[in-house]
Amino acid sequence: MTAAPRLLRIAGLALVAILGTYAIALIPREVHPLELTFNSMLDHLLRGRFDVYPGTVGREGFTLHGQVMAYWGPLPALLRLPMMVFPGWHMLDFTIGSCLVALAGMIATKLWTLRLIRRELPGLPAWLGRAMAVVLVLAGAQTCFLRFSLYQEVCLWAALWGALFVAAAIHAQLRGLGRGALLMMALTAGLAMLTRVSLGIGLVAAFGGVLLVEAVRRRADLRGWLAAAGLPVLLLALFGLVTAGVNIGRWGNPFTFADYHHYNYNAWYPDRMVRMAEQGLFNLQRVPFGLVYYFAPIWVLRGADGQLLLEATRSKWIDAAELPPSSFLLTDPLLLVLGALAILGWARHASADRARGIAVALGLAIPAGLMLCAVSMNFRYRLDFYPLFEFLAFSGLILAGRGGATIGPRWTGALATVSVLASLLVGAAYLVGRLGPGQLLIGDGIGAYYLQAFGLR
Repeated sequence: MTAAPRLLRIAGLALVAILGTYAIALIPREVHPLELTFNSMLDHLLRGRFDVYPGTVGREGFTLHGQVMAYWGPLPALLRLPMMVFPGWHMLDFTIGSCLVALAGMIATKLWTLRLIRRELPGLPAWLGRAMAVVLVLAGAQTCFLRFSLYQEVCLWAALWGALFVAAAIHAQLRGLGRGALLMMALTAGLAMLTRVSLGIGLVAAFGGVLLVEAVRRRADLRGWLAAAGLPVLLLALFGLVTAGVNIGRWGNPFTFADYHHYNYNAWYPDRMVRMAEQGLFNLQRVPFGLVYYFAPIWVLRGADGQLLLEATRSKWIDAAELPPSSFLLTDPLLLVLGALAILGWARHASADRARGIAVALGLAIPAGLMLCAVSMNFRYRLDFYPLFEFLAFSGLILAGRGGATIGPRWTGALATVSVLASLLVGAAYLVGRLGPGQLLIGDGIGAYYLQAFGLR
């Protein structure tokens, strides 16, 4: 396909997505004011202001110097620019449509990455490729987070930038690191910084790791390497300046992304101010509970004394642990096993792309590490783990396609089946449950809570 038809095809798909998003916004339904926050943010940004209308953001806002700020990155607001051509856009809820576009982009990107691997490595076992395709459509990040809201919109767009970054990194493993892959990495890292900073930091670090590894590898021709990397670095630097400008406009500091001393919700949860002052927003001592929350959610069970397990630890360190209980060991076992094979393969055998792969993985591990030690543990934060899991899983597929260790067809099928079933169950629980501190919702037990939520009681 030549460049012109390809561009026309992309433009057509973009137009369909925009029109589809607007059509969804026109569906009559009750609109929560919070879902109009990005409309307000865009309206204010176009007037050179960084605040939002207090009536939209409500308790989620930050009151500072008589203005109310939102801490979410401005990119979801800017994505609403095409909708301004329609009358009354201020009061139309584009959240669901925006979430669907991001989700569709995620799925398409991941399937493209898998297709690239299968095309470049015909030795990849067929059953492994098919199982991975099933998981990338019906499990994990694609099915666990379908409760569309403003909160989810931010995380899904950040996850899309993460998926595109991973696609570029895998393309570099298969076809070599060229300027195109570097530009895609820089672009997606910059977009992520303007969407969800926790993931953005990871992408920036991964990009920096790639630059460092390649600089060492090409030190004999360092001038040529710097020339190749110059434009991507400049692109990311421009995104950095924009991000700093937004932070200055909101908080007066280029390195501040949210100042929780001014969080409106503090009035309802005064204990959070004390916890933040004593322990900070991120603390390594929360990692043990974080591992329990994300991998072995026994915190929703009750002990012999009738209290929730680990409740003393949670109340000391964690503002809120959100339902539903879930474990990556159940929703994503195939990704985790393939990722483990990639790590073992890198440890045992030197390869041309090993150092670069390790650098990318270390950068992508930063968002996961931040979520493990964050003061709040919300279900949607699991999306920050997926770029790491999927990069390692794709790397495991590459090693398998090159004759490395793999998984037998029965185990592959079993892991994919568990992943799909667990993801569908967890996703359904997320849809019917309530947001907020989970410990306040399960006074009668986790079983009773979900029996009632599903209408079985």
